[in-house]
Amino acid sequence: MSTAWKITLAIVAAVLATFTIGVLSGKIWWFSEEPPLMVVPDMDDQFHLKPQGEARFFADNRAQRDPVEGALPRVGRAYPFAMGDVDSAEKYFAAGNPLPRTDFVLARGQNRFNTYCSPCHNYTGTGDGLVQKRGFGNQETMNLTREQARAYSDAKIFHVISAGQNIMPPYADRISETDRWAIVHYVRELQQKAAAGSTQPNGMAAAAQGSTHSKDMQ
Repeated sequence: MSTAWKITLAIVAAVLATFTIGVLSGKIWWFSEEPPLMVVPDMDDQFHLKPQGEARFFADNRAQRDPVEGALPRVGRAYPFAMGDVDSAEKYFAAGNPLPRTDFVLARGQNRFNTYCSPCHNYTGTGDGLVQKRGFGNQETMNLTREQARAYSDAKIFHVISAGQNIMPPYADRISETDRWAIVHYVRELQQKAAAGSTQPNGMAAAAQGSTHSKDMQ
């Protein structure tokens, strides 16, 4: 066999080997609508969508999908009021905050407030969080320590957290009911601190921001 034939066969063998490896590894599968053959089916090689990215698979081209209507977390329940039903919510929750105002409840409220609320309201509740500083939203309406907000009933604060207000989205589907009431207690704490002339949250929960005792509050 001539040298030219040997080189040709070697090239063909290399191409076939590369193609075979590509098919087996799932890298080459355009000729089939079936899932690629995975040598090690460990889900390491799969299609991913980026949050808030594009996905042409869906008609609206949005990768981030809305929850199925009526879906609830296993430990949650549907919030019964819409954004504008403030009066109905205040009547329904007329008894006020069902949680006792303990150090643990305040620590839990601080933990959840810092996680979900601080991007807009800042850690002090004064409304100058990072979102507002980038031009989204009005600092005055985001200021939870202003006199108007201090006059809110606990039921109204709970309703706003649950159903949203203005540009604020509802959080009833992502924060448990118990944690929302804990946040109400912590908002009162921030308001008291601001009224007393201090912009710093109390120090008793500084180490509790990373608390993992959420099950105790459910």
